[in-house]
Amino acid sequence: MERTLDMHAPSGRFEERRLVIVLVDLAGFTRAVGHLPVLAIAEIVDWLYTLCGDRVPLYGGRIVHFMGDGFLAVFESESAADAVACVVSLRDDVQTMAVASGLAVEMGANVHLATVATGVFGAMSVPTDDVIGMGVIHTNRMGGGAGIRISEPVYRKLPSDQRTPWRKHQPPATYTLEP
Repeated sequence: MERTLDMHAPSGRFEERRLVIVLVDLAGFTRAVGHLPVLAIAEIVDWLYTLCGDRVPLYGGRIVHFMGDGFLAVFESESAADAVACVVSLRDDVQTMAVASGLAVEMGANVHLATVATGVFGAMSVPTDDVIGMGVIHTNRMGGGAGIRISEPVYRKLPSDQRTPWRKHQPPATYTLEP
């Protein structure tokens, strides 16, 4: 079945929303697990998915999807401080796991507040509840590797007493939480 695309008459299946976007990844994962058997790697990834799948909803967020050794999650726009608290708590658990297992991995996270399209994509084949837009792309481009990075809009949503440990980097304005 051929489908035509009419950008002037949207389908109504998608909604424009302002959300806090969280991208998390284990920095150094490929190098750290390269010598392990595939089933051991699966156990580590399962541990991460279980931890994040339980923790993110506790802070009011929703996992959109997992990708290898990372995930994409969203929080309501007024929950920026909760999103940051969530990634800080996850980072602490990843550090504990890394020490206990002897794996040289650290958590990296990017947190950004942006307008995205939400909805069920691919409804005619394999439906996926997802978020799409330049906000997701900007979140990805904020940086990689270990550390927690937040965008200027997220930083401004934090209570003033929670802003002090962040250091601003240019450009774009991204804040890195110092250990």
